[in-house]
Amino acid sequence: MSHDNEDTAAEARKGLIAGVVGKVREIAGAATGNDDLAEKGRIQQAEAQHRRDAVAEEAIADAKRQKAADDLRDANHETAAEREAAQDRADKAQRAVENIRAAEHADAERAASKQEAIERRAAEQRADDVAATGISEAEGVAADA
Repeated sequence: MSHDNEDTAAEARKGLIAGVVGKVREIAGAATGNDDLAEKGRIQQAEAQHRRDAVAEEAIADAKRQKAADDLRDANHETAAEREAAQDRADKAQRAVENIRAAEHADAERAASKQEAIERRAAEQRADDVAATGISEAEGVAADA
């Protein structure tokens, strides 16, 4: 049993004992005609009842505090789980973006290589045409000479 529970139980016992003692005083006062003793007994019973009520209210307050602490702990766990799930989704989205970026980069590299090959073939064709024209002109000059 925890210290608080022991204190609460001790207070409850004191209240019960004080109530019984108060009842005994009231009965003894009534039986002996001692109105002061009977009145003291009633007062003691009322005080005991107030003590029992206070103990009960404290126990209820303790239970509410414990429930609030449990609810807070559960909310913190839930929040942490939600935060972790959100981070996982963000990481997954980041990986998807990186994959898309890598695919676009690879596509751009392929397109650049293809364009380079087309331009090289065109340049080679122009060079061949220039060479053929040069040869034709040289043959024409040689034939004229």
